[in-house]
Amino acid sequence: MQSPSDIKLEIFGRTDVGLVREHNEDNFLVADVTGGIRSTDLKEPLELVLGPQGALLLVCDGMGGAAAGEVASQMAVDSIYQALSESPPLARDPFARLLRRAVETANEKIFVQSRDNQSERGMGTTCTAAALVDGTLVVAQIGDSRCYVLRQGNLVQVTKDQSLAWQLIEAGAMTAEEAKAFEHANIILQALGVQERVEVVLSQVPLRRGDVVLLCSDGLHGPVADEELLEILAADSNLEKAAQSLIQKALERDGPDNITVVLARFDGPGLPEPVTADVVTFVPYDPGEDLEEERSSGGDTKGEVDRLSTAKATVEERVPPSLLAAAEEAMGTSAASSPDVAALSEDASEPAGRTARSVLAFFLLALVAAAAGGIFVLKCEREQAVQSEGLNSTP
Repeated sequence: MQSPSDIKLEIFGRTDVGLVREHNEDNFLVADVTGGIRSTDLKEPLELVLGPQGALLLVCDGMGGAAAGEVASQMAVDSIYQALSESPPLARDPFARLLRRAVETANEKIFVQSRDNQSERGMGTTCTAAALVDGTLVVAQIGDSRCYVLRQGNLVQVTKDQSLAWQLIEAGAMTAEEAKAFEHANIILQALGVQERVEVVLSQVPLRRGDVVLLCSDGLHGPVADEELLEILAADSNLEKAAQSLIQKALERDGPDNITVVLARFDGPGLPEPVTADVVTFVPYDPGEDLEEERSSGGDTKGEVDRLSTAKATVEERVPPSLLAAAEEAMGTSAASSPDVAALSEDASEPAGRTARSVLAFFLLALVAAAAGGIFVLKCEREQAVQSEGLNSTP
């Protein structure tokens, strides 16, 4: 087995306010955890050798209006880095559990601060964190920021957006192209700080020599198609220039949101050369439950957060009324009484050859599931006020 010191990284990150937003609520971080080197403002690419405590790449897209979104994304960046920096070197599975706990802890901190401070009520942030202590990249996902891997001329998304549009794409109810024009594409199903509990989705990517990893907020992947991302990355091996070209492409599309890009290239004898069989794809990662000693060492902070005193909101309180009414009218029935919704809940992975009615049923099911879980965030214009603690304004 190769030692981590045989793996080399070159990293660059940049963020831009875009052409519409008044200020930037995105935050990013690149860090050599072993060396205690962290940066959110790189002037040139950072080169490092992977140490025993690992490396961390992080993109957070804040939401909440005023400065609250910036507060949430900065809190997430600081909290996750702190958790990793305070841990001794770990093998991959306990390291992945640590990363998962770090994201959960960040959620709890943001949730408490949002609850206790009127000016920050309703703030939250997406979070895509990619970290490694060996030749496998571990990705933790909340929301709709993304992680891509470029290998042998192919660019593959290795995260799944936690959004209503993504659920409909996976169910075969719409194509990715149709999703770009989807009226409710700004609905995400999880965000840090909006709910006192989150379900962190972990995935893993066995790295190969020469792999380039892209983390970005939806300010990039929203207006810029995957094919264009690939074209830009393939055209320039200089990470700084590639990052600037990516941001410039989003600006050419009117820069409707804050734009954040983190790029990393992996190399060194600790990684195998890529071969044709090395297909990049989304691979779920289950490192197991936290061990008792891990929880007792401070990783589990669930007891620090008070339970919400109010009951969960109804579907009508969580879901935008106009959206729910439109779907109900199209189905000719209510969400509560629809037999198609009940039937589809048994198997939400029905193939694409569904009837129009079952497509609408799935649409409603997604809304009901999101609302019932209490994790339902509408990403909308900053000028719109926060409507409830479960429905938040965001850049």
